[in-house]
Amino acid sequence: MRNVLPYLLAIVVAAGSGCASAHPTGPIRTPPQAVTGEAGGPEAAAPPPGADSELATYIGQTRELSRRVRSRATNVQAAEQWSAELAEAAARHAAAPTAENELALAQTLAGLGIQDQAYEHFARVTRLSPRSSAAWEGLARIWRDWGAPGLGLGDAYRAVAADVQSPAARNTLGTLLEYLGHGQDARAQFAKALSLDTFAAYAQNNLCYSWLLEGRAEDALPHCRLALAADPGSTTARNNLALAMAVSGDIDGAARLFGEVGGEFARQYNLGVAYLSQGRYAAAADAFDHAARLQPAVRLARVRAEQARQQAVYAQDGGRDNHERR
Repeated sequence: MRNVLPYLLAIVVAAGSGCASAHPTGPIRTPPQAVTGEAGGPEAAAPPPGADSELATYIGQTRELSRRVRSRATNVQAAEQWSAELAEAAARHAAAPTAENELALAQTLAGLGIQDQAYEHFARVTRLSPRSSAAWEGLARIWRDWGAPGLGLGDAYRAVAADVQSPAARNTLGTLLEYLGHGQDARAQFAKALSLDTFAAYAQNNLCYSWLLEGRAEDALPHCRLALAADPGSTTARNNLALAMAVSGDIDGAARLFGEVGGEFARQYNLGVAYLSQGRYAAAADAFDHAARLQPAVRLARVRAEQARQQAVYAQDGGRDNHERR
């Protein structure tokens, strides 16, 4: 299987589903280049060896990244006008800023996507209650969703250490490890989450997607099917199963599932992805072209169509398929 997963649209594999909830997460997106950072834990990337100036540069870059992703202030008061849940959580917190109310407010903010403020409240919980697994996990998920998994890895390990029986903490640690390219270690954490909660559809879904990232659709399929069976209403589980079916050769079955979730545009776009996985570049270009005609505003479909045509020419010239995993 060629590594075509980075071409998926957010509507196909949206990692956001459940990320801010008590039981994260949807499937893992193929991450950007891993960001190393100050996070603890054995999987955290270390700064490169060398002179003190190199270490100082590394630390400076890490701090700048931290400052940049945390600098987006949000008007929580305005959000309270349309979210009764947030207004209630904020009122409870104002009346009694306990660790419990801090955590509830942080989780509500995270669930609404107000991550900068959620981060501050999660951090306060860790100061009030250093053994709060949920707070450490909340911090880890925010770093992950900000695209800086390396900075959240230490928090994820702390979440597991604070509650070794928490399937959600194990799952979140797994997602960060997957982002950082440690697929085998990530799957071990997802499996541990399932051993703690056999009904954890999110962990099944992440096992499904992790195997897909390895190019092993046959290993992914059982987990994809179990994830959808455990949560039949999950869009991401349905799309992951469709993708596994596609790369296993069941294009018709995959097309049906893709269409059920996202309509004809999603069906055509994802058929293009499936055809890429099989090296059928002309068919992929046609599918992407069809998707682009259905939604002209989605420029990515046109870009993928052109890339598929270029790849077809490259393959005809006998060049190495640059979609293969290296």
